[in-house]
Parts: sequence; structure tokens; C-alpha cells
Amino acid sequence: MNGHGNEDGEARVAPRIEASMRQWARSLSRRVRLWAAGLLAVGALAAQAEEAVPASWIDYAATTGNALQARLSEGGGDLVTRLHAWLETRQARSATPLPVVVRLWISPRGTVERSEFGSLGDVQADADLRAILAASPLPEPPPEDMPQPLVMQLTLQPNPDFDADAAPGG
Repeated sequence: MNGHGNEDGEARVAPRIEASMRQWARSLSRRVRLWAAGLLAVGALAAQAEEAVPASWIDYAATTGNALQARLSEGGGDLVTRLHAWLETRQARSATPLPVVVRLWISPRGTVERSEFGSLGDVQADADLRAILAASPLPEPPPEDMPQPLVMQLTLQPNPDFDADAAPGG
């Protein structure tokens, strides 16, 4: 008996159920934690913590976070494919997600003009993340009165549903 059937050659149901459960778990995991872990702060707001943060700043940070999350987790192309491949390689060495504090300076047109973050430990991964963040304009420009930079924390981890071979350019 080979573990996948009995002596009569009948297939066991357990491997199919296990595969189905793994697929469901990956899907749930993706929905729970795509890429952006959450907003840390909005630029100079840390110094003004006791003051109320305008709703427009909070809304903008959420919109920006969602746009970047989609860009990082669902985007195609060589940059995203290469970054995901690097994350998969890193995941093999360390199961700990990689938190990255990103500071973004966003133009009145909604383009990321500058980004700063601590090195990911790989020059190419740093360049790819920087290019992905600035790849296209954000859905809307920042509120005129919002101080910059916009500071966000991203948790970079492989997306279990990402298929580099199926991605454009992959």
C-alpha cells in the first residue's frame, strides 16, 4: 500500500480534503493579511498626538494604504514578480514577516515623489519596492493641509496565492 490508496487501488479521500483545506487556508490568509499591516502615523502627527487628527487625513491614509496594498499584492509585471520571488526566498530562511516603515512624500498630483525605508537587506528588493511605490499616481492627491511625509507600516510577506509563472512578465 502506497499511502494514497488501498490494496485494491482505490484513491483515498484524505489527500483531496487536505489539499482543499490548504487552498482554503491560503485564501483566508490572503484575505486577512494581504500586504499592508496598517497605518502607523501620518508624518508630523506624532509630535501633535494630543491634537485631533482631521478625518480627511485618516481617510487619505486609508485610501493610500489600500492602493499600495493592491499594487504590492495583486500587481503584475517584473517588479512585483521579482519582489515576490525575493520574499519567497526570504520566507524559506525566516518565517517572520518583514515589517517596513515607509515614509512617502506625495505630490499635489498624487504621485509618490520620494520614499524612504530601512533596507530590506537586498539592493534589488529595495529598488523594486521603491519603484512599485512610485509606479503610478495614487487614486487621489493628499489633502492640502496634511503634513508630509505620510508614514505607514507595511508587513511584507509572500502572498500564498501569488503565482509568479502566471503573472504578466513572469
